[in-house]
Amino acid sequence: MATRRMDMHRIQELVRLLRLGTGYRETARLLGMSPNTERIYRKALANAGLLESDPADVPELATLKAAVAEKLPLKPSPQHISSVEPWRDRIVE
Repeated sequence: MATRRMDMHRIQELVRLLRLGTGYRETARLLGMSPNTERIYRKALANAGLLESDPADVPELATLKAAVAEKLPLKPSPQHISSVEPWRDRIVE
């Protein structure tokens, strides 16, 4: 099962910093994430309209999770086939 690794509390802090007008690079540095990751989440949150409000009024975790899941769907894990699969019948014998 695929999971999103970003901690939702970091997403809350991302929203707060962006609402305060902190620069994109500074936000990424403060949160310990790459600028590319910051941009991906920023675009997803902006599309959901979650970046235009009071910095002290940060959305609930469930709201952020729903916005991220809607714009950044989870990718399924790659299907791995065992290297012994061709010999399965022989092994079972």
